[in-house]
Amino acid sequence: MIKQSMVTPDKAHSPKRSNRSDMASSQLDLARAYVSAGVSVIPLKTDGTKAPALASWNEYRKRFAADDELRRWFRRPAGIGLVCGVQSNGLEVLDFDEDPVETMLEWAKILPEGLLDRLTIVATGGGGFHVPYRCESVTGNTKIAMAAEGGVLIESRGDGGYVVGVGSATRVHSSGKSYWQTAGEPLPSLPTVSADERKLMWMAAAELDERPDAADEFVRKRRAQLRPLTKPDSDTPWGAFDESADWREILEPAGWTTTNGKHWTRAGKTFGTSAVLGTANNGNEILTVFSTNAGELSVEGTGHRNWGKFAAYAALHHEGDRSAAAKAVLAMGFGRAAR
Repeated sequence: MIKQSMVTPDKAHSPKRSNRSDMASSQLDLARAYVSAGVSVIPLKTDGTKAPALASWNEYRKRFAADDELRRWFRRPAGIGLVCGVQSNGLEVLDFDEDPVETMLEWAKILPEGLLDRLTIVATGGGGFHVPYRCESVTGNTKIAMAAEGGVLIESRGDGGYVVGVGSATRVHSSGKSYWQTAGEPLPSLPTVSADERKLMWMAAAELDERPDAADEFVRKRRAQLRPLTKPDSDTPWGAFDESADWREILEPAGWTTTNGKHWTRAGKTFGTSAVLGTANNGNEILTVFSTNAGELSVEGTGHRNWGKFAAYAALHHEGDRSAAAKAVLAMGFGRAAR
């Protein structure tokens, strides 16, 4: 079980603030320690870009920097870039970027018992988290879990990538904030996970992916294009409800939440986009659900599921009984019989 302390900076594992000469000296020592621990390092710019302070850093994917290079790079404060991949003995990093605290908590709930306790966690300058580890199986940089609207929830940094290391100058990130270790054995010590454990970590991350299935999305759009446009019958209780009911009055009593009226989070979850409002060809608002854990509105299998207001109301508040739902909305004043 993840503890709040794991997502709170641990001062015992964090570098002390000091003057520029002391910082450069401590960074040189730290860079040497990383190299001694089998991690290839490169210098990073201190202009907020996190970019390498080298014309090319590709060679350090194949060799460790010599000590004279380290002395030259870290004679003044700089960012310490940790090169991921084979050269660093299988170093790979999971990067939690969007909604990082809630995403980390959700991810931790899915992990097998005991695995999280062995992992290192680093709070980044941007407010996110890095989970660095070593494994015999390492791939390239991969976007594992995306938000429904395109933001990156979890991605990996592997072969061909690098991350900002703890001990970097604060100006390496545009926020001006430090990178702090919050859990695990003090760096540069890194945990090693088996290929099976890495698979479980990635599978847990993938469960948080909110993207619709690409093939299903194409089929849905194509069917919508070919389907004849029909005007909703506002004389019926269900037609009138679809046309003018308020989604908030349908979803909020069932535990769904929203911050902007368009993006919705399912009951039992405190962050992320479980569904989004859109407009159907007939002009009515529909709810597109991406979650497989959304109760009565859940997606079956992969992809997404579209709901009209009346269908969602019947599912959430009348156990799918459309006849009972029709009587209820008629009593609310929707449909011809109410006029």
